Amino acid sequence: MILLYFFYGLAFEGLGLAAYLQLRREGDFPLKKELPWLAAFGFVGGAAGWVDMFLTSGSLDEITNILSILRVSLHLFTGLILLRFGWGMLNNLNPLPAWSIFIPGILIVPIAFVITYAVTTFITPSPIAIPIEIWTRYLLYLPGSLLAGIGFLRQWHAQRKLGLYDVSNLMLGAGLAFLFEAVVMGLIVPAAPYGPASYYNYDRVIHNAFSGESIEASKQYSLAAWLDYQSVLNTTGIPIEIWRMLSAVIVTFFVVKALDVFEAIRKRQVRALQDERDRAQRESFEAQILARQTAENWTNALVNISRRIAELEHVDDILIYIVDTVQQLLRTNFVGVAIQNQENSNLELKCYSNGTDIHLVANIAVAVTNPLIQEVMRSSSPYRSRGSEAIEVFDGICFFTNAPVKATVIVPLKLDNTNIGTLWIARFEADPFPETDMIWLESMADQVVIAIQHGLMTSQLQSLSIVQERGRIAREMHDGLAQVLGYLNLQTQTLGSLLNQGKVEKLQDELTQMRQAIQTAHADVRENILSLRTTLAQEKGLDAAVEEYLTEFGIQMGIKTKFAFQVDGELNLSSVAEVQLVCILQEALTNIRKHAQAQQVDVLIRKEKHGDGDHIHMQVMDDGIGFQVAGSKRNFGLQTMRERAESVSGRLIIKSGHGGGTRVECTLPCLQPERLQKQSVVLH
Repeated sequence: MILLYFFYGLAFEGLGLAAYLQLRREGDFPLKKELPWLAAFGFVGGAAGWVDMFLTSGSLDEITNILSILRVSLHLFTGLILLRFGWGMLNNLNPLPAWSIFIPGILIVPIAFVITYAVTTFITPSPIAIPIEIWTRYLLYLPGSLLAGIGFLRQWHAQRKLGLYDVSNLMLGAGLAFLFEAVVMGLIVPAAPYGPASYYNYDRVIHNAFSGESIEASKQYSLAAWLDYQSVLNTTGIPIEIWRMLSAVIVTFFVVKALDVFEAIRKRQVRALQDERDRAQRESFEAQILARQTAENWTNALVNISRRIAELEHVDDILIYIVDTVQQLLRTNFVGVAIQNQENSNLELKCYSNGTDIHLVANIAVAVTNPLIQEVMRSSSPYRSRGSEAIEVFDGICFFTNAPVKATVIVPLKLDNTNIGTLWIARFEADPFPETDMIWLESMADQVVIAIQHGLMTSQLQSLSIVQERGRIAREMHDGLAQVLGYLNLQTQTLGSLLNQGKVEKLQDELTQMRQAIQTAHADVRENILSLRTTLAQEKGLDAAVEEYLTEFGIQMGIKTKFAFQVDGELNLSSVAEVQLVCILQEALTNIRKHAQAQQVDVLIRKEKHGDGDHIHMQVMDDGIGFQVAGSKRNFGLQTMRERAESVSGRLIIKSGHGGGTRVECTLPCLQPERLQKQSVVLH
């Protein structure tokens, strides 16, 4: 029996220690705030068990009365602590439903009856320790264990609803253990003349309780008891002390297992933190990849735009490419480019995209009057909407659509510190653009300005080429026609003198020379007029212009001409390169007319693929007398042709020999732009 009480106390002390140690650990499970009461229940209950051990052993007879008082006190405190723990488990872990507020009112009558009944027992002639223990178990142990068991079972149900089956299983075992505790510790009491433990021979049982005589020795005196120590022994053959020791072990085992909920929650929190960390790392990695891809896309776009500008592509084509690139990279609903008109009186729409097509505005003036855009033009500062603006301020930002604008970014176009226009984007969703979008848009605005600036330079180069060509023709007319006219003026005087002298034969020779000079001058004039008529301003294209030029050249000069144009698709030459190609052709034909004495001229233009890209190759071949290229009197004209080719990154090769004709080969590089994915539409 002593060992039973020892292990009983040891089990509860272990329960208290486990609860205390768990209380020191981290965790936010609702059970944690009830752990102090559980620890106190274990420590006090274990102490009560060990006091029973000393009383049973009889080794401390001199302080038996003190131990008896201590035993009663410890059992009372154990019951009170258990009741408080049970109420906390029932109410604090999971709030009771609203209807539970009626429970006190419903229970007040039976509770009052029980208390009254208990008081009457204390005045019954018997040792007071017996009724104190009985009613401690009935009023404290029994409801406390029931409340604790129901509280654990409610936690089991709640955790199952959350899908936390590992936690719920721990709660189930603890709940059932406390219900078993309620029966063993709360309902089974010493035999008494009242309650479920009533009996006939009460005096003998009292004697047993305080004399140390075993309950086995008093079986003959308890005749009609039930739910007391004797009835349990009679029914099961196992003394109540063993049942209580077993109950203490079961409660300790399952409650300690239930305390593993903190470890389970900690592991779940660790897994959640690891998952969160992995998710954050994955999102960070994906964000880095996206940022890198975005930067690469913008870098490639800026490089492509710069290359197009360097290759002197038409400014309208560059604007279309820029608008299309902004549309794709910023995923906007509208992109617009507006330029100041020549009078600097209005800001006019030049190019825009409505999300599906890119439009180049031409031949009409579409004024841009939105106050936000006008303010950007005035202040030279970019603007980015924040999402708090009234929708009316965005009126007039998008053209040819009725969709309301809810977010926009506007940046100025600055040329030599002067605002020449604006570039802006807009979307129809209430999702403001980030600041990085404004930075990228400013980079695109710089490219727009550079494209416009290079467009102006290209126009100037074209004008300069035309001026130079006209200067060349003027010099040739001065060197040719003017000299011929001066020669004819002198010859008319010579003819008059010969006529007066009657020198007819000499007069006839002079007339023949004059006729030849006039024919040469006439050919020069006709060729110069033909050269002036052949310009790149014609919309018919290079192949049609060259074919027409060759046809008229052959008719005027009496030379057979043959032209082959072997270029599929676009020529992809810059406008300046086209001018130089035509000028080189004209210079070669002029040399043929003046020096080659040719009967036929063949001109071939084809596209060739080299290692560094596509090239336009032109050959001009004649069947004339040829010449020695080295040391030729034509070096000045040949050098001019080479300089024309080299000015547009091309090369010129001349092959000729006496009696073998002449072949002029000119190779010029093509532009290599990526094809636009959307077809531009010119508004009329």
